[in-house]
Amino acid sequence: MKLVFRKNEQEEITVLQSHEGIDHAFVYTDMIKALLKDGALEVPVLEGTFTEEEKRSIDNMVSEINRETKEAMTAIVGAEKSNGNPAP
Repeated sequence: MKLVFRKNEQEEITVLQSHEGIDHAFVYTDMIKALLKDGALEVPVLEGTFTEEEKRSIDNMVSEINRETKEAMTAIVGAEKSNGNPAP
């Protein structure tokens, strides 16, 4: 899943989610499902004029989400192995 950030002329930012090239309204539960399935978000798309600070903030947010997802998935696999369950 890829997040799409759109900034209009009134400086309002809208977040969408793009899946297979089709943009949809952003829904947190869909993002979590995609993270569980794919393990990470793709590089976000920025449409409109974003400041360097806004770009950096968005990139940091996506990187942090991906880092936390990777750590959580690693912990889950480790817990399953220690319990004698096969990893997914």
